[in-house]
Amino acid sequence: MKKLITYTKEQVQQIRGLLNGVAVMGVQNCKQIAVIAQILDSGIPADVNVGKPEKKEGEG
Repeated sequence: MKKLITYTKEQVQQIRGLLNGVAVMGVQNCKQIAVIAQILDSGIPADVNVGKPEKKEGEG
């Protein structure tokens, strides 16, 4: 079973904005990357069934 991490739309928008603002060097970049890491760590794990779908009652 694979795991799926879910994020809110606001979290994804915040990550996108921070990544677009990351420049090549500087302390501010480290702070932005730390915020991105915190957002990614705050994702909610969910189980995802991959493979054969379960048969419902009455199906083949």
